[in-house]
Amino acid sequence: MGRNRRQAYAGQMQPQPIALRCAIYTRVSTEEGLNQEFNTLEAQRESAEAYIRSQLQAGWTTLAERYDDGGYTGANLLRPALRQLLIEVEARRIDCIVVYKVDRLSRSLLDFARLMEVLERHQVSLVSITQPLNTTSSLGRLTLNILLSFAEFERTMVADRTRDKMAAARRKGKWVGGTPVLGYDIAETGGKLLVNPEEAQRVQAIFTLYLQHGSLESALAEIRARNWTTKQWRTQEGKDRPGRLFKKATLERLLSNVIYLGKVAYQDAIYAGEQKPLIEEEIWKQVSEKLALERNQAAAARKASRAARCDSPRPSERAEPVPRITRLLALALKFEELIRCGTVSNYAALAEVAQVSRSRVTQMASLLNLAPDIQEEILFLAATEAQERGISEPSLRKLTATLLWSQQREQWRSLRRFARNRA
Repeated sequence: MGRNRRQAYAGQMQPQPIALRCAIYTRVSTEEGLNQEFNTLEAQRESAEAYIRSQLQAGWTTLAERYDDGGYTGANLLRPALRQLLIEVEARRIDCIVVYKVDRLSRSLLDFARLMEVLERHQVSLVSITQPLNTTSSLGRLTLNILLSFAEFERTMVADRTRDKMAAARRKGKWVGGTPVLGYDIAETGGKLLVNPEEAQRVQAIFTLYLQHGSLESALAEIRARNWTTKQWRTQEGKDRPGRLFKKATLERLLSNVIYLGKVAYQDAIYAGEQKPLIEEEIWKQVSEKLALERNQAAAARKASRAARCDSPRPSERAEPVPRITRLLALALKFEELIRCGTVSNYAALAEVAQVSRSRVTQMASLLNLAPDIQEEILFLAATEAQERGISEPSLRKLTATLLWSQQREQWRSLRRFARNRA
């Protein structure tokens, strides 16, 4: 009798297990079979519930809330059930998360490290029922990192195989997805582009407008006046993507897209496509040549602008400013160099790039009619002398109109010798 009393007393003294609130998280990457009564999500949950029941003596209990992500990849954390699970973790309503395998929670080592940081901060354990994993021990952490490394390797291999398949499809001229372009619709079965007759006419009109106007800015103004927009389409999820007003960049991309030639581009190579071409080869060639010329002219203008800024006096040098006539002559020399090198075809193109009138470019270029020694003296002309003598563009027009350099030199000497008459 005394012995039984002692045993009962000893049983009362043993510490009771601390209740461990366990949340079960399940995930599958495909939506196939989710509408069935029993699917892989249910299989994962039943296995987890059975494991938790086996730990009943340790105080483990299963929370009723379900955290199931069906049809979501483990390559990122953009999953609704996972987000809700983390909200519960932040609220400290969960003590342990149970998963069938570690890769159900994440296939990315970086993402998993972030998740573990959150779990550790809130003292939440992680258990994988098919793997010897216990994050409270150093050995468990090592095992965890090894498992995740293999999961990451598997995901990378799958991504590599997918990219290889897409590359092979592109080389065969197939449409492999992405944002559809104006002039084509995606076939219902996917993988192929079908001509949209109404949009195709608009694409052809845009190419024609560019050839007529000769510049992106002019063609863009005409396109906007007609209220034409980019492609309007609907995603596979049923979301409508409205067309947007053309910008210079989107117009240039359209005019440069080889898809309108019935071809596809992949890794700096061009392949014959399966779609029907919308633009003839000759028109495409003319547009490409004009685009290349316009790009070269724009680059030359930026270069000239940078050169002009570099030639401008710095704040510390403002005590000796450069005369305006000197800057004009330097710019005229730069313009002549651009034409001579073939960067700009003629003065008309130069005027368009510099955004000044054709007559203004001619006026500036007339300074190049001066004798070489006069040009040199103007380039090194002191600002004080230019101001005192009244040496400016208008005062030099008589010299630029004189064809004989000897007469130019005589007039130039007179101009530098005598001070300007003051009112």
